[in-house]
Amino acid sequence: MSNHPNILFLFSDQHRGDWMPYDESTFQQIRAQKVPVRMPNIRRLMDQGCTFTNNMSNSPLCVPARACLASGMQYDRCRVYNNDYCYPLNQKTFYRVLRDGGYEVCGVGKFDLHKPIFYWGTDGWIDQLADLGFTDAIDSEGKYDLLWSSFYEPQGPYAKFLTDNGLLQEHARDYILRYLDANDVRPTPLPEYAYADNWVGKNSIEKLRKISSGAKPWFLMVNFSGPHNPWDVTERMKEAWKDVTFPLPSSWKGDKDELNAVRQNYAAMLENIDRNIGLILDELKKTGQYENTVVIYSADHGEMMGDHNRYMKSVPYRGSVHIPLVVSGPEVEHGKICNEMVQLHDIAATITDFAGYKMPPETDSCSLKALACGLTDEPIRNYQAIALYNSLKFGKDYPGYEDLMDRQKKKNDQAYIQEFCKVLGLTETHASMSKFGYSKDWKCVMNRQYKLIEFDDAPPELYDLQADPDELVNIAEGNEQLIAEMKELYQMRSIEN
Repeated sequence: MSNHPNILFLFSDQHRGDWMPYDESTFQQIRAQKVPVRMPNIRRLMDQGCTFTNNMSNSPLCVPARACLASGMQYDRCRVYNNDYCYPLNQKTFYRVLRDGGYEVCGVGKFDLHKPIFYWGTDGWIDQLADLGFTDAIDSEGKYDLLWSSFYEPQGPYAKFLTDNGLLQEHARDYILRYLDANDVRPTPLPEYAYADNWVGKNSIEKLRKISSGAKPWFLMVNFSGPHNPWDVTERMKEAWKDVTFPLPSSWKGDKDELNAVRQNYAAMLENIDRNIGLILDELKKTGQYENTVVIYSADHGEMMGDHNRYMKSVPYRGSVHIPLVVSGPEVEHGKICNEMVQLHDIAATITDFAGYKMPPETDSCSLKALACGLTDEPIRNYQAIALYNSLKFGKDYPGYEDLMDRQKKKNDQAYIQEFCKVLGLTETHASMSKFGYSKDWKCVMNRQYKLIEFDDAPPELYDLQADPDELVNIAEGNEQLIAEMKELYQMRSIEN
């Protein structure tokens, strides 16, 4: 392996950690129901690399999760606590470590590092990306951020693409209807070429061709929009899953056929992401650089998918916080399944370690390279810490974004829905997707046996993960000593506005 291998980082949005192409024994090991996902390209990466089955997000919300990843910090140190924050431009990222070491650092798709600023540049570049460490990028809108920001005029590259192809207004109307119905599983009106993850895949291949032809080692991060809600899939994707029956959680109280249909679309999005990954890997092989490229697959957070009678994320339960992680490439042990406790922010030190560099000493990230390469079986930690403080508000100007302050998000999501319904002549009955939102503050810590959740406005919850992997039986009452011991594993630093 070269001292500075190329690094391809494939990153999806809201992919829960048990919806992976595991074999029967792995599903048993992680105490999860087997789901019939079809991800042959991810499976090949697993066979050629190391799969971490016990990986947790630092925070099950897009922006803080991605900030923990970028900084290599635990949630209470990353300085980004919910979607009301931009990533601090003066806080070093692993992207900057790579760039400063001589890498070309490129990304395509949803970065979510300046969520409140509703402008990405119609070519996907703003100058602040250079401060974060990128040398080239097509940073794009997330699914609903495109609707809120670009209903009237494109503010990002994907909206510009849809507008140029006469598809934006039809897509916006479709998304409004999906926001009003959390179980909407109709096919999208978008043609295949315009579907968001296909657009991300195509642009990623073009960027790969460009950066792989240069003299420098390169890093490319591919940020897919799926399988994040809403459950929009193309006709082709939906047809492929129409007859598949999924196991359903016992905690689901709604219509079982509706949940099965949602799960079909969720699986279809994963299969389509996998298809695009296959196309990207094929292009990588054409460059002749595949053998000198580390390939990593992960996600920012999970998706409840009916567990605890919920969709979406933002809660401390397994479906929301458990995420996939596969590391493949030169020197990585083939076919290895690793059940050590790791977290999303560890990917930062892992990437820089493979590249031959180190994260700043103040970061919390631990490299997984030695585990992935079979050089050690020693655990890197004895706990996993996860948190989300929804009540914190940034409340002031975003340093470094002075030139874009007029592009801030002006309203909340519900207000946008009401406005757009009036413009389009739609009748807003209720926004069913909003009922799955979550506004409480909480923090949790877990080890191999137990999981403690502390809410700011409710009694603690304690789960025996070995006896109750679905986290349905709260055993906090009468276990005060155990709760005290769990609190000692990680003392969450106090956070102020």
